[in-house]
Amino acid sequence: MKEFLVRFFDMRPKDDKDYCTFFFWEISRKLAMALEILMIVCCVWLLWSIKPAKLFQKDTIYRTYRYNALSLKFVTGKVKILGKSGYTAYIGDVENGMVKGKGTLYDAQGNRVYEGDFDANAYNGTGKYYNENAQLVYEGMFQDNLYNGLGKLYHVDGTLWYEGSFEKGFMQGKGILYNTTQDKIYQGFFQEGTIFYQEFLGKSAAETTEIYLGEREVYTGDQIACVHMKEIDAVYFGTDRRDALEEVFRISGLYVLKPQICLEGNMLNQISQLTQELGAPVYQGNTYLSPEDKIVLNICCEMLGDTVLYGKADFESKKIFSDVTEVRDFDKSYQAYIYVYDKEGILYTFFCKDKDAGFDFYRMEE
Repeated sequence: MKEFLVRFFDMRPKDDKDYCTFFFWEISRKLAMALEILMIVCCVWLLWSIKPAKLFQKDTIYRTYRYNALSLKFVTGKVKILGKSGYTAYIGDVENGMVKGKGTLYDAQGNRVYEGDFDANAYNGTGKYYNENAQLVYEGMFQDNLYNGLGKLYHVDGTLWYEGSFEKGFMQGKGILYNTTQDKIYQGFFQEGTIFYQEFLGKSAAETTEIYLGEREVYTGDQIACVHMKEIDAVYFGTDRRDALEEVFRISGLYVLKPQICLEGNMLNQISQLTQELGAPVYQGNTYLSPEDKIVLNICCEMLGDTVLYGKADFESKKIFSDVTEVRDFDKSYQAYIYVYDKEGILYTFFCKDKDAGFDFYRMEE
């Protein structure tokens, strides 16, 4: 065996028959064969490493059908379905012509729209949903094409925005919000896709730190304390006791800096809608704004411009720290039209520019 191996790997030619001509050169036949084998191995390796999915994918064995083909109704197994204009619309499992099992849905540009579980021609089970730019929007559980169950939503830059519970396409139940730097900013309850702000009522300021974890701005003055929770567009307020730290006072109420409110699963932005949902207002009319109202008004104006109510209210302010502002000497003449409703122990106050106009922000108190 040793002698055979020595002769096999011995590249030295013994006579003229051991030579072959390569262009203008005479080279050893054994050496030429070894180089040929080496080139074949290198080519195979190169082809395998470059786009192996393109070379060896099973897509080539998928039976292909148009979306409206009668024969598709009798097929079970893996198929490719073509859309109306002939593009590949779906690759995956079908059962008796119905999309069921694992598969991937594509748009006319070839971008993935959805990949994951299907049943009855709909997203059912676990999957991933993409936008028109092929960016991941959501991954998690689906029911009848809607987010339902546990899942995650993503910012447009691909970072995680929300993880938690969904129901019928909306954030519903317990969940966590993240900012673009992936820091948690809120962990609590959601209703119909929005934060369940009522959760803050009755809490102490210290307890809010377990719910809201984002950036804050504190406004303090004579018997005034407001905390702007910047990353969820809300402000809570309470009585500033000079003999106690800010963290120990109990929240008196909460402002939400949005021109709409979610009640009983409905998103409302008109006074007529509020009256239908909450009943007749217990008070409506022009009123002078409190110091807390004016602080919130000015925050809204900074966020949205001076289109909120009649623009900013006048008062003096001075930065004490980077996140603490002292306020005093409020303009006592500023008025707004308000609607006040009492529903199940919560007093809702909606701040409007005029009667029957849409509201700009609202306050909740127990």
